[in-house]
Amino acid sequence: MAEIEFVDVVKRYPDGFEAVKHMNLEIRDGEFVILVGPSGCGKSTALRMIAGLEDITEGDLKIGGEVVNDLAPKDRDIAMVFQNYALYPHMSVRDNMGFALKLRKEKPEEINRRVTDAAKVLDLEQHLDRKPANLSGGQRQRVAMGRAIVREPKAFLMDEPLSNLDAKLRVEMRAAVSRLQQRLGTTTVYVTHDQTEAMTLGERVAVMRAGILQQVASPRELYENPKNLFVAGFIGSPAMNFFAGSIEADGIRTPMGTIPFADELRRRLEQHGSGSRQAIVGIRPEDFEDARFAPEGHRGWTFDAHIELTESMGSEIYAHFDFEETEQLEAEELRELQEDAGTADVPQSGTSGHAVARVDAASEVRPGATARLWLDTNKLHLFDPSDGSSMTRPKEAEPAVA
Repeated sequence: MAEIEFVDVVKRYPDGFEAVKHMNLEIRDGEFVILVGPSGCGKSTALRMIAGLEDITEGDLKIGGEVVNDLAPKDRDIAMVFQNYALYPHMSVRDNMGFALKLRKEKPEEINRRVTDAAKVLDLEQHLDRKPANLSGGQRQRVAMGRAIVREPKAFLMDEPLSNLDAKLRVEMRAAVSRLQQRLGTTTVYVTHDQTEAMTLGERVAVMRAGILQQVASPRELYENPKNLFVAGFIGSPAMNFFAGSIEADGIRTPMGTIPFADELRRRLEQHGSGSRQAIVGIRPEDFEDARFAPEGHRGWTFDAHIELTESMGSEIYAHFDFEETEQLEAEELRELQEDAGTADVPQSGTSGHAVARVDAASEVRPGATARLWLDTNKLHLFDPSDGSSMTRPKEAEPAVA
């Protein structure tokens, strides 16, 4: 059994800095869990604590039900795949993959069997006698994974293994990693700062920020029901649009106009308490559409928008539009989100009167013109400006672990 469990784990350095703060997370046997978040959020530190490369200041770390706080890395029966491959340049692929088994004094025939089996899984059979210098980046990464596979460990730990690859190769390797984990069924913890990797790979995704676990859920749950403004803004590409707004009796007042309540949204708000109050309104770009292509029979709200810029992606168009922002967003959570994610990733800050809509590729939206846009009012997200918590997340949609 290879369950991994963090029980109130803290990592504090000698200078007092806490990289991981009271982390509680249970990873089930055979599960593929992603740790994601901006640089410095504590995700790699958490992974290194599982590996035994970082000491635990407080709390317990369990592997297979056993507390391993004081267990040496070599005794934890885990295998780690690093960002920089960490291959021996003077060794062949065969020798790189079997080196750990050789150190454990496994029989040569057993080493050969495991290396051959792993090479078949990773499509490396024709490269076994080549040196790393003669391989592509994707092939080197597969060799690094093969070296982990042959050990047949309780768990795989992967620390941003695809970040050194080009965009096309990353897509290919994401699929390869996913197929590999499904085939082997080994407990896997994967660290990345790339939310696209997180959403496409993991059974569950743990979003971290400043050493604190923000939300743990399936990719779909994170996308549809983010717990707070940080998760909402970090997950999704292009990023969610944010506006200053207020909840009124007849709807939600925004710079684009007063958006009428959808029945489902009204029920969710009532769960969190009713009454007029300020809010941060979150709208994903894909919840807009050119009004001409709005779904038939689907209730929504239409408005006119001045299009500033369009980006054709082939299968869709990103339409950037302006509006008159009469109220500035002052939420601390939003400011920190922009700092963590970078303004390039969260351009729609709500302070510049700018937003992005993702519309049908056949749309005739043009820069400098006014377009009639449609909004799916069932998909609005509202957040409390004081602490960034969701005001529209269903009460029953609590994460399995938080």
